[in-house]
Amino acid sequence: MEPQVRVTLPRILPVQSDRPPQANIPQTLAEREQLRALTRAYVAEVQPVPPMPADPLREHADRMLTAAGVPLAYREYAAVLLSNEMWRDALAGIPYERRLLLMPKCLRVEAKCPAPFDEFGLLCKKCGLCSIQDLQEEAERLGYAVLVAEGSAIVMSIIETGKIEAIVGVSCLSVLERAFPYMEAAAVPGVAIPLLQDDCIDTAVDTDWVWDVIHLTSDDRTYRMDLESIRREVDTWFLPQELDGSLGPAGSDTERIAREWLSRAGKRWRPFLTVCAWRALTGDPDAPIPAGLRRAAIAVECFHKASLVHDDIEDEDEGRYGADDAVHT
Repeated sequence: MEPQVRVTLPRILPVQSDRPPQANIPQTLAEREQLRALTRAYVAEVQPVPPMPADPLREHADRMLTAAGVPLAYREYAAVLLSNEMWRDALAGIPYERRLLLMPKCLRVEAKCPAPFDEFGLLCKKCGLCSIQDLQEEAERLGYAVLVAEGSAIVMSIIETGKIEAIVGVSCLSVLERAFPYMEAAAVPGVAIPLLQDDCIDTAVDTDWVWDVIHLTSDDRTYRMDLESIRREVDTWFLPQELDGSLGPAGSDTERIAREWLSRAGKRWRPFLTVCAWRALTGDPDAPIPAGLRRAAIAVECFHKASLVHDDIEDEDEGRYGADDAVHT
């Protein structure tokens, strides 16, 4: 009996749409690469600082395109390139595991895609029919979080967890335009690779460009604060027993009520930022937080809580944090 021979077939190569790019995007890969090179030179010379609102970005895009004799029809595309280049070094210095790769579901071959969806987006079945599989597998190998979904709400909710410090996004120009205010508000480094079409079905992207951006890194070893651990520690300072340890036992009913109010829910941004500022100035991630700084941070929150009580009384509100508050009376 002849031995069986195992034959491994090559993986199906992703086939992208062969439709031409939409009119406001350079029509050939060579033209798009030339515009990216022009953008790098412009940013190196002018040195604009991110985050930058959409209107100033467009003004820079107009100046750059006009000076180079490039049609102003590419303004929106050029504005995205400018933002990318402004954030490039910041993105390169952020570890892969603190980045999010966001891709749109319209990169799939819609008529043949077997992937289901859940509340977060598309669950790639790795059928090999589109570029999503390759990009997702490589990004996850590096340590990225990956989502195949649309919607700024999902992105903002992830940013607010503090676990994501940078975003690499693939999307159409119209969606990127709507996302600018969110990125500006969050001041999160982001590099966006525009889709070549805006019609949300069987779209294409410059895959090599996405691949290069995913791998973008640097030898930067600048210390970065662990914001999540700082927030957790600050929250513990407002537990009743911890407040007693920092401030001493409550000496009266008024002080007891004030302590109870201080320990209730709240974002506690002010003490959190107080500690972050101190940590940034010390530059030592392992330095213990001094007791004096802890008391100062609590004092800042005391003033804030007092202002909330005053505000609620002025507005005749009966409660805060979803409950009636006796402290208001």
